[in-house]
Amino acid sequence: MALGVIKTRQIVFIAALLGLLTLLIAAGPAAQSASARGACNLWGGKQSTQITKKQGRKAVLCLLNRERNQRGLKDLNRSRKLQVAAQNHNAYMQDKHCFSHQCPGEPSLTVRLQRVGWLTGGLTGWAYGENIAWGAGKLGTPAKIVDQWMNSSGHRANILSSRFDQVGVGYTKGTISSKNANGAIMTTDFGWKTR
Repeated sequence: MALGVIKTRQIVFIAALLGLLTLLIAAGPAAQSASARGACNLWGGKQSTQITKKQGRKAVLCLLNRERNQRGLKDLNRSRKLQVAAQNHNAYMQDKHCFSHQCPGEPSLTVRLQRVGWLTGGLTGWAYGENIAWGAGKLGTPAKIVDQWMNSSGHRANILSSRFDQVGVGYTKGTISSKNANGAIMTTDFGWKTR
């Protein structure tokens, strides 16, 4: 009889342990999601002197997804290749003191996406778009920039496009005219592709 009780307890213990493990695994993405969402509140209203480049990118992504979620759209997933293209564009604009989707001497967005390996051969369909902005001081926070994009029909269309499922965020401290200014330059390259 004692042997039967031990086996029953072991089975119950193992079942409880498996149940707890399942809950922990299931909670993982939710916890990460909540943490990612915290970037909106932690860094969204901060000026470039108060946050790192990585925090700025996370805040912009969080704010973009917040806008999408409020309208029933899925999150944009971070694309490292699109991020490289966006970050490179920021650097080019700042170095050349130019604010444009294609500054003089710079390749087109299509070529920039090809160069980072995002737009490659073998695709059967693709779409992409780009938002750019910069602001000094309080006008250069991630929240202010995303708010300005949402109040501009073309920028808003990119953010809320149900087709786009990827984004790369470029965040550069400074302004178009000075690397040392309290401000930020932001580029978001949006995309969707299929093979």
